[in-house]
Amino acid sequence: VLRPAADADAYLEDALSPKRRKEFGRLERRITEAGDVRFDALRADGDVGAWLAEFVALEAKGWKGREGTAFRAREADARWLGEVAREAFARGRIDALALRHGDAAIAMKLNFLAADGAFAFKIAFDEAWGRYSPGVLLELENVRRVHARRDVRWMDSCADPHHPMANRLWSGRRVYEDFFFALRGGVPALVLSAMPLGRWLRGAFRPRPSSAPSGERPS
Repeated sequence: VLRPAADADAYLEDALSPKRRKEFGRLERRITEAGDVRFDALRADGDVGAWLAEFVALEAKGWKGREGTAFRAREADARWLGEVAREAFARGRIDALALRHGDAAIAMKLNFLAADGAFAFKIAFDEAWGRYSPGVLLELENVRRVHARRDVRWMDSCADPHHPMANRLWSGRRVYEDFFFALRGGVPALVLSAMPLGRWLRGAFRPRPSSAPSGERPS
């Protein structure tokens, strides 16, 4: 989760190592050498339908399209995205960003706003520009824009807790807990009461990681 600091520079200095900041700065300088490269955002009077169509097409060009998990792969999924995003746009609850080369998007990001927070819903990028890490550059711009706002106190990455890219930039954490209740006695209650024992047994018999070589710390 991203919780804004005093400003974007302070946040990035705390979240990233000097080596990472230097690496990302180099990528930002390199991509500007490609010509007309700029960041863009969907305005309140913008065309949300055009943005959605562009996002869906960009996502389908990448690995999600090849694996059949892109929104375009299933008509029902594409229709759902369109309905949700248009309704969010009408309520002022969508934050859409893009990194463009000329008029063409090379990375796009969809965030949903909720009360005083936000959720980073989806991101897509053009793999032909992969050497510049356009998705990471758009995430850096997202950090700056969140800090420029006054209505977003936190943004959930919606990423796996071990996601390598998210863990570079999203320095905070949100804790989620699951609660289970047996609505009646008998077998359901017995199964539920046995769950703590099952978790303990799984941990007790899990293989232990081998010791790291001298001078190294296990990851």
